[in-house]
Amino acid sequence: MTSNEILTTYESLSELSGTMLNAARQGEWDDLAALEQRCQVYVGNLMQTEPVPLNESEQRTKVAIIRTILQNDAQIRALAEPRLHDLQRRLSMARAGQRSVNAYNAQQT
Repeated sequence: MTSNEILTTYESLSELSGTMLNAARQGEWDDLAALEQRCQVYVGNLMQTEPVPLNESEQRTKVAIIRTILQNDAQIRALAEPRLHDLQRRLSMARAGQRSVNAYNAQQT
């Protein structure tokens, strides 16, 4: 990848992270998960790229883009955290219910 292609990929990631943030704000968790998979493709492409030297201006641009991505990610996590806790609580309740059913069935046999 050229330095321009690398910066374009980071910009695409930044735009995608903004779209992910909007999905999280709207509670569109399935959309968020699909967008996250798209994001992983960009990250995978960057990880497989040989290091390319960036000039000072390109480096500053890259750092600014990464900061935006990280800010979006932090906001997404803050929005998703309550949802994750709720899902964990529900799973725990379902497991407890299943254990009760299993115990009851074991006593019946």
